[in-house]
Amino acid sequence: MNLNGLRYFLEVAKCKSIRRAAERQHIAASAISRQISALEHELDCVLLDRRSDGVTLTEAGMRLWKHGLKIEAQLRLVQSDVDDLRALHRGAIRITTVEGITENFLPDVLTEFNERYPDVVFETTVASRDETIDALDRYEADLGFVYDFSNHHAIETLADYHQPLLPFVPEGHDLADGREIGLAELLEYDHVLPDDSFGISQLIKRVAKKEKGKVSPRTIGNSLQFLRGYAMRNSAVFFVPVQAVFTEVSENRLIPVNLVCPAFEHRKLSIARRRQRSLSPATTLFAKFAEERFKAWEDRDMSALDAARQTWWARC
Repeated sequence: MNLNGLRYFLEVAKCKSIRRAAERQHIAASAISRQISALEHELDCVLLDRRSDGVTLTEAGMRLWKHGLKIEAQLRLVQSDVDDLRALHRGAIRITTVEGITENFLPDVLTEFNERYPDVVFETTVASRDETIDALDRYEADLGFVYDFSNHHAIETLADYHQPLLPFVPEGHDLADGREIGLAELLEYDHVLPDDSFGISQLIKRVAKKEKGKVSPRTIGNSLQFLRGYAMRNSAVFFVPVQAVFTEVSENRLIPVNLVCPAFEHRKLSIARRRQRSLSPATTLFAKFAEERFKAWEDRDMSALDAARQTWWARC
């Protein structure tokens, strides 16, 4: 099989457009079209329904797409294995991650890893929990960092990082005094939430329903950074693990609320991969490297949280 043709076909399937695929691959659209036509001739079938507004996959195209993703993943593994034979930890590691660890934990771990293995390149995509699981399932990511993983037929977890879900408020908020509060009562205050593709929202709505609380956010977004900024400017409650606001908590710009909600305590961040998929040596090494740093960051999170509680709750 023409592997170049397969690669271009997978890109077109992802973009749903020959023109957009050509732009991403920095090649003429006509060249991609010729490669796919040659692939169709080789397989003796039509792979794409070409229309003025883009392309869709035929039934044959859908089958090739599913097999092609696995082939592409195996080719990446072959390249990594060849590199490893040269006694070099090198190659690209594709990571898809939830946003909550992208400001402190993940940049810190990637930096430390690259200091030891400078020939490894990370291709990192920030996504929601559901999008991260989908990327692993479609072989678009080698590793995923995902909150609240429960069960998926094609995904397995390698390690967990304890990350309770917590509410935070800016200075001056009524709940900055450390008073105990339940979720139903807390939701009567102005609050913000990420959209339903985030595990945060799914968990809050599930628990709120049991406790007969009303979920009515002031604003909904697909970015924790945006929601954090909005909450701080509008004195609203913001639900995240402490890792997502580690800097703001350490600098006393966000204050933890004394929420009594056991269901939020058992939340965790997991390193995940597609089940039964062979990982490259560099990817396996990095997964273990990240896992070994979980405990230290759990301790840092708790220290920052304890310090904030002592600073703010003791004032009242």
